Amino acid sequence: MAELVVDEKHRITLPGELRKRLGIRCGSLVEAEQRGGEIVIRPLVPVRKPTEAIWGLARDAAEENPKNGARRAVARRTRLGK
Repeated sequence: MAELVVDEKHRITLPGELRKRLGIRCGSLVEAEQRGGEIVIRPLVPVRKPTEAIWGLARDAAEENPKNGARRAVARRTRLGK
């Protein structure tokens, strides 16, 4: 466990080894949450393919891959004036 110091502007600095292990770099986003008497800080990991990440979570709502459904909808779409 690392001991951190809060500076005069209420900032803390995460130790380098901890940043390396968690992949936190300059500009990385982290989130902080209070759990009882603790503060939990964790890196926010961007979702690279959000449609694929949520596919299958609501099985009754969609029976197919949403990307395939979107592709079919675009293929069925007709151009204006035709």
